[in-house]
Amino acid sequence: MKDASRWYGTDSAWTIQNGQLKSNFEQINSNFYISTISSPPAGNTWQWYMQLNFNTSSLNYVDAYLCADKRDLLDSLLSGYFVRVGNTKDEVCLYRKDPHTTPVLLIDGRDGVTDHTTNILNVKVTCNEQYEWTLQVNDVIEGNATDSTYAAATVMGFAVRQSTASFAGKHFFDDVIVGTPGKMQVVINEILYDGVVEFIELYNNGVSPVSLSQLSFVRRKTNGGLTDPVAFPSGTLEPGAYAAFTSDPDALNQQYHSMHVYKMSLPALTNESGDIFITDKSGDTIDALHYSDAMHFPLAKSTKGVSLERLDVNAPTQQISNWHSASATVGYATPGIENSQQLNAVDLTGKLTLTPEVFSPDNDGIDDVALISYALNGAGSVADIFIYNAAGRLVRTVCNSFLLPPKGFFTWDGTDDAHNLAPAGLYVVFASLLDPEGDVQRWKLPLVLAKRKNA
Repeated sequence: MKDASRWYGTDSAWTIQNGQLKSNFEQINSNFYISTISSPPAGNTWQWYMQLNFNTSSLNYVDAYLCADKRDLLDSLLSGYFVRVGNTKDEVCLYRKDPHTTPVLLIDGRDGVTDHTTNILNVKVTCNEQYEWTLQVNDVIEGNATDSTYAAATVMGFAVRQSTASFAGKHFFDDVIVGTPGKMQVVINEILYDGVVEFIELYNNGVSPVSLSQLSFVRRKTNGGLTDPVAFPSGTLEPGAYAAFTSDPDALNQQYHSMHVYKMSLPALTNESGDIFITDKSGDTIDALHYSDAMHFPLAKSTKGVSLERLDVNAPTQQISNWHSASATVGYATPGIENSQQLNAVDLTGKLTLTPEVFSPDNDGIDDVALISYALNGAGSVADIFIYNAAGRLVRTVCNSFLLPPKGFFTWDGTDDAHNLAPAGLYVVFASLLDPEGDVQRWKLPLVLAKRKNA
């Protein structure tokens, strides 16, 4: 995503909450938007995360503009391409917008995709050099089309249509990435933002070496603006390799067991919460993370000097359950080496699995979370997952009427819905999945929460 200060639109209609763009417009029967200068369509890809906490309709939907010829996305003379999320058939479709006429449907997506009270969507659109378009929603290909009518349009953004004030605050957007297909797959893998010495760690999740000097670091200021990009030092990050970056490598190496630590002018990271971005030479975002104290192990007495580690490099960066406090057994951080906290999800298509059968949420790096993972045959299933104790009392609501992508996971850190650590003992995970055809699968899986003696 380009510099946030370059975004333009209906300013009063938007706010930032937990690092996500959120709607904030209470006017009835309204349209509002936000846009920025991006790239023309040929050889390009667009990706974004969105959450709509309502059933879409012909009066309540979102148009995600990929490339348009005007900054004002409500201008009747605008031309370009957009993805409509919602409308009468609750679908996700690709359209071409011509001035003064009804949009032209290019890709007709599946009906009923957004007919849920909570809709979680990861959308990806690609346009190759031959102007062949592909639309994907939650890893499912909705269709293909060929169109080169508007080859020079460069504005992207989101336009919202809402009927009543009750829809205000129910649109969320995050992880907006625009660039060419085959982009570098560098991810933020660990961060220490509250310590005597701070660092960030990158991991190369791709198949090709990456030149670090082609990347820059950007942090959001407390006033909402962004710092100037700070270039990473020269060097190469090989596939499967880690690298940590700090302003004081000597201090970091003395405090933690570390390797592959580089010195750079890392801007001071804000405590409690903040936003960081890894960008390329064009200013496009490679990866972004909104971090906060809420992502740490909830019962930790202090998080000062404790890093946040990514659990799964293949899961979304901003998935809160994809982060955990570094283990006490490694000294609370692992700069430049393999994380102490990692997940080993079981990928069995059509199945929901629970691992391990016994877990101990004590932050020792061994079975600190219970992993509920799934791999489905397609998108569109809705999940309810609850955890009960042996007496049948509800302890934790993992998710309720949650629209699932085809593959993913949830974690339980052993705390109840009031954020207290549950007692040691036997628990049961009840899961129910309703697929798009109306068929229901149910699971009842036993789970033991164990504690060390004197813990």
